[in-house]
Amino acid sequence: MKTQVVKTFSDNSILASNSDGGTFSRNPSTEQYNEVGIDVGPVEVEGSVSVEESKTAKLCCMELKKRGRDLCRNRFQKKNWERTFPILKWSKEYTLQKLVSDFIAGMTVGLTILPQGLAYATIAGLPPIYGLYSGFVGPFVYILFGSTKVITIGPNAIQCILTYKFTQGKSPQYAVFLCFMTAIVDLVMAVLRLGFIANFISYPVISAFTSAVALTIVATQVRLLLGLPSVGEGFVAALKGLYLHFWDINKWDAIMSLICCTCILLLMKLQWIFKCFTKNSPRWDKFLWVISTSRNAIAITTCTILSASFTETNRPFTIVGPLEPGLPVFTPPPFSIYDNQTSILHTFNDLISEEFTTIFIMALLGVMGHITIAKAFAGSARVDASQEVLSIGIANLISSFFSSMPIAGSFSRTTVNAFSGAESPLGGLITGTMVLLALLFMTPYFYFIPLSSLASVVCASVIFMVDFRIWPMWRSKKPDLLPWSLTFFTTLFVGLEYGILTGLAVSAIFLLYYAARPRVKVLKGVTTLGSEFILVELDRSLTYPSVDYVTDSILKSANRWGDNTTPIVIDCHHIQFVDFTAAKALCDLAQDFKKTEYTCIFWKVKPSVLRVMEGIMDNSHTRFVHCRAEYEMEALVDSARLKTATLEEQE
Repeated sequence: MKTQVVKTFSDNSILASNSDGGTFSRNPSTEQYNEVGIDVGPVEVEGSVSVEESKTAKLCCMELKKRGRDLCRNRFQKKNWERTFPILKWSKEYTLQKLVSDFIAGMTVGLTILPQGLAYATIAGLPPIYGLYSGFVGPFVYILFGSTKVITIGPNAIQCILTYKFTQGKSPQYAVFLCFMTAIVDLVMAVLRLGFIANFISYPVISAFTSAVALTIVATQVRLLLGLPSVGEGFVAALKGLYLHFWDINKWDAIMSLICCTCILLLMKLQWIFKCFTKNSPRWDKFLWVISTSRNAIAITTCTILSASFTETNRPFTIVGPLEPGLPVFTPPPFSIYDNQTSILHTFNDLISEEFTTIFIMALLGVMGHITIAKAFAGSARVDASQEVLSIGIANLISSFFSSMPIAGSFSRTTVNAFSGAESPLGGLITGTMVLLALLFMTPYFYFIPLSSLASVVCASVIFMVDFRIWPMWRSKKPDLLPWSLTFFTTLFVGLEYGILTGLAVSAIFLLYYAARPRVKVLKGVTTLGSEFILVELDRSLTYPSVDYVTDSILKSANRWGDNTTPIVIDCHHIQFVDFTAAKALCDLAQDFKKTEYTCIFWKVKPSVLRVMEGIMDNSHTRFVHCRAEYEMEALVDSARLKTATLEEQE
């Protein structure tokens, strides 16, 4: 029905007429119709949309605006801001006393990271100065994004040895590129909230991998401890190189390494050695703790002074040598690298395709180690895994612009930070500032540092990562020794990336096996009235890998322990979840029982499981028999037995 506009009123209402002679007015502001003549249908104006279409479009627009406002309101809620920037939460309760504690902790960690950073760079096959390039951005970033109070981000042993796998014999630019790509993977994991992936790596795999890595690091540092040339990559190659170059040992480097390692280990146990004298003197105990914590700095400083006392021609030690002074230049990470040795330009795609596995494993192990440290020091507090992944992703991203190698949480420095009394991440401000000051003013003195002293610091730090406490595993869960053994020996004798992949694969197989083999317990039950039934108890939720095993076990139980006159009761108390495949298999099982005149009763079914089961059974001609209470189950069993007895009497 068409209409024609005849007059527009001053109040924006429109007078229209139709072929029947009736008129009506419409007010666009209220979308209400005021009848003037007869009742008419929807108004349609020539050359325009109908009223209903206009109204629908307006409602859709209003709904979109409302959803947009709600989304922005939810996204920018206070709790979301505090989750992304935890500093907004803990800064409200910050006090002067906490500031003093953080200052002391930051100073102590700074004294630890200076020698440790220089030493860890040698593990990565980089000039020692790159250890300090990697040491100042992480503490600054963690102040804003860190969700725990004691973690310190920077170079660590595991990531350094993986970096060495990527950069051996290559330019340091490869390490910077690896840092950038690690950041990208970490940020993708943070955005997709995939921090929980680290939980899929079991403790036996972590223990075996870190133990093998520690032994590999010690083996690769042998050449620096003894003043040997490069002895090869990996544990086996390092031992073979030591055997071949044994007579090339620099005795002065070996003597310094022996003395340095001994002193570091003695200083580590300083409090324990003098505990009899400091039992009633807390101040002296605190003083000894400071000396013990600063052991690496003390050892490096003493060895450097001793090395500098010799003339250039008479110096018997192998030293670090000249380093580029000052702060690293702020520059984007390299996306293509020219190899001077082979005269080949490696493009971004080339670098990705060559080392995709290393990049992924580097990011995964960084996340795994970082979250493990966070949980170890969080106590009863909850650790936001995705937020921690975000913090190390941003730290790596910014660090890659300052010529850094990949970084993450450091267990040794986090331990120092915790025992120094850190109250918040603000201590990282002091730590990062100390690294910057060292780069500005102390670089010339790094020239005289003996490489054997740096290797001693590394070995004394990582040797305690070796964990051979497998007796509790043997006593409690012997099958877990299999992933431990495979991970340990593969990492040690084949390669780091193969070791962790082997551990992940074996752990996944174990997980799938347990998922596919739930425990099925079969019992014979009797009701109050004496009716016998078969009770089948399942100990976990049902998913598609386990359905064949479960249904087969139930059928075998029915055939072995009963006949078609004995009801089957399936106890679903522990089934919290069931997927479509498993629910379909259970429904098929119920139909098979009906064909053989068995009575199948599902007992204690959860409402969420019941909805899935009933949704499938609605399309079949089989009644889904279920109940919640025990008296209901007994009533159904008694009724089935009575029905069977009646049929037998009639026959």
